[in-house]
Amino acid sequence: MPENLDFEHQLDLLESRGMIIPLNKRTSSINKLTTVSYYRIKEFAKPFEVSNSDGKIYDNLEFSRVLARYYQDKNLRMSLLHAIEQIEVSIKTQLAYALGTRYSAFGYLDFSNWINRSEFDSYKTLEKQYFFTKELKKSTQKSNNADLHMSSNLNSAGLPSVWLGTNLLTFGQMCNIIYCSKNEIVTEIARHYNCSGLELKSWLGMLNFVRNVCAHNGNLVNLSLETKPKINDELRDYINFSNGQPVAKLGIIVMITKMMVRNVNPKYKWTNVCKPLQSLCFPTQSRDRDEMANIIGFKDFDTVKNLPRN
Repeated sequence: MPENLDFEHQLDLLESRGMIIPLNKRTSSINKLTTVSYYRIKEFAKPFEVSNSDGKIYDNLEFSRVLARYYQDKNLRMSLLHAIEQIEVSIKTQLAYALGTRYSAFGYLDFSNWINRSEFDSYKTLEKQYFFTKELKKSTQKSNNADLHMSSNLNSAGLPSVWLGTNLLTFGQMCNIIYCSKNEIVTEIARHYNCSGLELKSWLGMLNFVRNVCAHNGNLVNLSLETKPKINDELRDYINFSNGQPVAKLGIIVMITKMMVRNVNPKYKWTNVCKPLQSLCFPTQSRDRDEMANIIGFKDFDTVKNLPRN
């Protein structure tokens, strides 16, 4: 059973395993453990673990570098959440327009109008429609938006028009509608982001996952995507490849986000993303800047350094 160590002994344990804590930094390092936690430090040190016979798994890894990595992750999470929000608002607008122009104000509530019938039979269509409208009704009733309590914007069941209804969707609900939609609808939306329908679905799936990681204090800088998003020619110029396969880590997340936001707001400022990325490439242990860039999924440090800021 693990012991309940006080913070000073937690620091001693990290030090015994090869982490470097200068004597004049011990007090401040102990204070950091009281807020960041021992296991968060271990988590952010994970990419630098080595196998030594003496049990020193960190091989002179500086505590300060691990702590910096933690704070850079925090900055990136907040910045990427802001950028993903730009995409979310834009996609909802395009989705509402695509459904509204085809099926009028309330036609989107009949899933048989727009669902991809080659993938969903009548039973699955009705099932999805039932659960969707049930949740939408709850969201409508809870909303403080005055427009959602005007009878002219609601149908006989108290459900909102498509232009109001899409704004109530969570990111995941929005993605699910796009996943289920007819190819012509997906293709129309994808055209606004200069990608194919398959790329759009793949990228939104990734962004939905990343958004949840960012919103729930997850570890973004160490993230490795199990489901790899689709790669286009532009992405190949930036991301790291291993054995001919793209490395699906932070690099690919940042670049897909940048490509999509570029089509929403070409003047969007990326300084708050680019600065932490460069800091993450600071030489650590025996790894140079290029190797550190590889760890987070970029081709090399020059790629990170030269990322467009707007």
